Amino acid sequence: MKIFFATALVGVVSLVIFPIQADNKKPAGIWLDDSSMAPLPLPASGDIPDSLERLEYLDEAIPNSFQKDLNSDGRVEYLIISAGSLCGTGGCPYILLDGKSLRRIGNFFGSPILVAAQKINSYPVIHVYSHASAGSGTFTTHVYDGHEYRAVSSVFLAGESVDALFKSFADYKKIVSPETGRDK
Repeated sequence: MKIFFATALVGVVSLVIFPIQADNKKPAGIWLDDSSMAPLPLPASGDIPDSLERLEYLDEAIPNSFQKDLNSDGRVEYLIISAGSLCGTGGCPYILLDGKSLRRIGNFFGSPILVAAQKINSYPVIHVYSHASAGSGTFTTHVYDGHEYRAVSSVFLAGESVDALFKSFADYKKIVSPETGRDK
């Protein structure tokens, strides 16, 4: 019993003398944009046909997408970028489909899309930046609620704030896969 109290006392004293420091690690994840997408055939079932129509792909067009198992269930999810006709200076619309059910679980707009290593409800937290001008834009965080992604925060940034934001994501792995669109 004395050993327990002595150990507890040392632990408490240690916290007072050497307070826990915040971990200064930068966020980890992957960085996606239009250069991460490539023309890949997709299944013609589930929400895919409706999603391709919403993204203005013609019937015979092979959509540009990125495929990766985001929820570790053994099936790749499909992140599909819109046809170029819907893109502008602010970015492009994207639709995310669950790989198992082929159900639409996310709608995003902007570029880049930052897929964090941190997961909530088995799916990664997703951040999207939408440009308003060369030095300003909106940064939105999306979280999977068990059924679909929901925007949980959004902030407009300008100038040095934008620079600081992108510096904080400098350790994200930029995916450039023009040949396959798959993360390797």
